[in-house]
Amino acid sequence: MIIPKLLCTLVRKDVALKPKLLLIAGLVYLISPIDLLPDILLGFGWLDDLVIVPFLGWLSYRSLPKGVQSEIVPDNKENRATSRRMLIYLGILLIVVIVIVMMGDANTSFEPVNSPTTN
Repeated sequence: MIIPKLLCTLVRKDVALKPKLLLIAGLVYLISPIDLLPDILLGFGWLDDLVIVPFLGWLSYRSLPKGVQSEIVPDNKENRATSRRMLIYLGILLIVVIVIVMMGDANTSFEPVNSPTTN
């Protein structure tokens, strides 16, 4: 698994500060209640998390030394097939997110519902 191995780079002494900070920034953004797009917006609130967090993880991985990169993701033919499968899964996920967003009612109001008053 790539993610646990990438998280292990946080405690390695042979990894520079930049990849560690990028990875920590992605984790903080993931758990932070402050987002670029608020989660209240139906479907759109998760899109920034689905884009920013993997992007910061990828930047962290790309800024690792080549030796550490090869330890995290060994280069062989099986991994190439796995990465193709991952692209298919990401494509399916993207289609599902787009369908969810399109199914959302555009006329939905975010105003509070008036409750009947009792006299």
